[in-house]
Amino acid sequence: MYPTLIEWGDLRFHSYTVMMTLAFVIGVLGPNWLNNRRTHPFPISPAGGIFIFFTGIAGAKIYWAIQYGDASDWHHLQFVLTGGLVFFGGLFGGIIGGIIYLKYVKAPLLPVADMVAPFMALAHGIGRVGCFLNGCCWGQLMKMDLPWGAMYPRARYGPYRQQIMDGLISSKDVRSLPVHPTQIYETLGNVIIFILLLIVYKRHKRTGIVALSYFILYGVLRFITEAFRGESAYSVQGLTVSQTIGLTMFLGGGLTLLLLKLTLWKGPAPEPESELPAEERESEEPEQTSSKSVTPDSQDNA
Repeated sequence: MYPTLIEWGDLRFHSYTVMMTLAFVIGVLGPNWLNNRRTHPFPISPAGGIFIFFTGIAGAKIYWAIQYGDASDWHHLQFVLTGGLVFFGGLFGGIIGGIIYLKYVKAPLLPVADMVAPFMALAHGIGRVGCFLNGCCWGQLMKMDLPWGAMYPRARYGPYRQQIMDGLISSKDVRSLPVHPTQIYETLGNVIIFILLLIVYKRHKRTGIVALSYFILYGVLRFITEAFRGESAYSVQGLTVSQTIGLTMFLGGGLTLLLLKLTLWKGPAPEPESELPAEERESEEPEQTSSKSVTPDSQDNA
C-alpha cells in the first residue's frame, strides 16, 4: 500500500490522485483521437471531457453519501469534501453530463458513446490501480494460499483495520492476512474489455453496439469481482448493491442488443464511415492518370 506515490520535500503526490489524473487524461484524449480519424469529425473537444469529469465526480460523491454516508455527511454537504467515490455514481453522473454536453454542441449521442466506451474501460482500470495503492476497495480474506494474495500494512483503515475488528489479527501484527486484490482483478478485466471494445469498434457497422457491449461486459466483470470484495455489504437478496447493478447492466444491455437485432438491425448493415485522417485519405485516393503520362507522385503511391 503506497498512499503517497511520490514525496518531494513538502510536496506530495498521492497515488489515488495520480492514477485518477492519468485515467482522466486517457478517458478524454482517447475518444478525441478516434473522433479525429473520422472523415467528418463530430463537434466535440476535450473541454467536454472536463465538464463530464466534474458531473461524474458529483455523481460518485452523491452515490457514496446515499449508500455509505450518515446525517453528518449531509450536513452542509460535508460529503463533498470528506466523502469517498463510488464508480457507479460516477458512471451515471458522467452519462448525464455527457448527454447535456452533446445536446449543447449538437453531436449525436450513440456514435460518440461508441468512441467513449473503450477508453472509459481503460480509464477505469487505471483508476483501480489507484484504489490498490491507496488501500481501498479491498478483497475478502483468501481461503487458499495463493501467490497473488495482498497483505496490507498496519493502518487505521482497510483490510488491516477490518481484520483487527474481526479478531483475525492483533495490533501486534505488522500486516494483514492475505486478501484478494480485487482492484487488480478489475484492472485486468477492464483492460481486456478495452481491447475487445476497440475490436468491436473497428469492425462494427451498427451505431450503439460498442456502448451496449460495454454495459454487457462490465456488468459481467463487476458481478464476478464483487464476489471477492471484502467491504461490500450483501443487502439485495444475497447480492451486493454493485452486483445487482452489474447484473442489471448485463441483462439490460443484452436484451437491448437482442431486441435491436430482431427489429431495427434486421436489414443490411450500412458501410462504416472512413476513419482515416485527411492526409491519409488523400494519399490512398487513386490517382487519375492518362495512358500517355504518369507523374512521379503517382508512381510512389502505386
